[in-house]
Amino acid sequence: MSDSVMLLFPNVLQPAVLKTYVPVSMKLLESEQAVLGGMQELSDGWFARRQTGTRAALDAAKRMSEAASPIEAVQAYQDWFGGAMARLLEDGLACQNQLLKAGARFGAEIDKASEHAGQAEQRQAG
Repeated sequence: MSDSVMLLFPNVLQPAVLKTYVPVSMKLLESEQAVLGGMQELSDGWFARRQTGTRAALDAAKRMSEAASPIEAVQAYQDWFGGAMARLLEDGLACQNQLLKAGARFGAEIDKASEHAGQAEQRQAG
């Protein structure tokens, strides 16, 4: 390590410090991996909803252009708009669920890490 890092963190390579922070780091990386999986799930769902929306918009445009009356055209538009709002709601719920999962996971890991670090400090002081 560079001298400046060692000046700032002189005990970083001590066995007691490594025993404390390596498990915490591993848990953090495992949590990050889970969050990335959740983000993949979120983006896959988002793209699927966008594809569905594009097909629905094309269908609505076709129905509106072939409508025999303004009422039929408005009905086609309303059908499309209802689906668009439902997809928008699904986007929001999916995002909310992923944020809740990530918050719960990181919150639990931070609590465990704080407890573990406190125990290590007590062992070093005692």
